[in-house]
Amino acid sequence: MKMTFRILPGLLLALLCACSSDALRGAGTSCTSDGDCAAGLNCLGLGVASDGGCSTAISACSKTCQTDADCVSVGAKFRCFAGCGTPSSCGQTP
Repeated sequence: MKMTFRILPGLLLALLCACSSDALRGAGTSCTSDGDCAAGLNCLGLGVASDGGCSTAISACSKTCQTDADCVSVGAKFRCFAGCGTPSSCGQTP
């Protein structure tokens, strides 16, 4: 029974943090400003190339990069993608 009481406060704290609307977003999640993103990440526009040129389709929490190796710290599925008039940034791949 003592174990239950030790785990319960930790579980409640985890649930409160997960449900908070102020929680910082991780890499690859949409954002509107740098303040939305977790430490070390910025809200960066992700470019999409088309016949009409290049445009920013969405902004997501990420970091700038020059090569795929720069994205290793963001996550195993992240690669470096060219930006549209902006620095290249790490984007998640399938």
